[in-house]
Amino acid sequence: MLFLDVQGTLLSDVDKSPILGAKELISFLNSKNLAYLIITNNTKKLNFLEELRNKGLEIKQNAYLDPFCVFNRTLKPCKVAAYGSKEFLECIEELGYTLDYTSPDAVLVASYDDFKFKDFAAMIEFAQNDVKMIAMHETSIYKKDHRLYPGVGSIMAMIQNASHCEYEVVGKPSFAFYKQALALIREQKSDLEFKDITIISDDFKGDLLKAKELGMKCVLVLSGKISHTKGLDTSILDGVFKSILEFAKEFECKI
Repeated sequence: MLFLDVQGTLLSDVDKSPILGAKELISFLNSKNLAYLIITNNTKKLNFLEELRNKGLEIKQNAYLDPFCVFNRTLKPCKVAAYGSKEFLECIEELGYTLDYTSPDAVLVASYDDFKFKDFAAMIEFAQNDVKMIAMHETSIYKKDHRLYPGVGSIMAMIQNASHCEYEVVGKPSFAFYKQALALIREQKSDLEFKDITIISDDFKGDLLKAKELGMKCVLVLSGKISHTKGLDTSILDGVFKSILEFAKEFECKI
């Protein structure tokens, strides 16, 4: 039973194409009727599942979860100061939220590689005024154009350090997200617990550390933001693979 990350695990950080072995693994899981769930921190497209399928990843019904799928459990439509890409802001409005940077009910923060210091200043001011702070996920870094950028987790740590605020996390690696993921995969196999799940990801800190705390088996792939294990506590890992292809070969031999 698998939780599969997307970016850097199933899709290349370079051109967003499927990494060798990704299509084959999902097809194998489907053919054997094995329980799996695609878990992603996508915050740019409400139809991301459709896009993944168009890339040749034959993801079955009810086997996909992203922050948008669980967002309304955290915050009902209201006025929000949303910070992130243009695509993220468009998604937020499409979901029924109103952008308001004067008197918002909540502040939303998503990944973005063009933040300005005035954006951080506004976030700090809202936090100091006790506006509800919400991180769409808590990834520490992400990779784009062969470079590493600070993720939402790093930005929220900075805001928290500056304002002593508390914040909620919608996507990975929050317990709320993983709890919803477990509930969803139980629709495929009803008796599953976290200890029965193996999570495969390229994000050691942003995905695997919290997953391990919940009792999941953790597999790191080196095809995304991390290319080596230097400096990592590999004792928490149940496997390290160059890419999903090598994991798939070993996994299929065990089935």
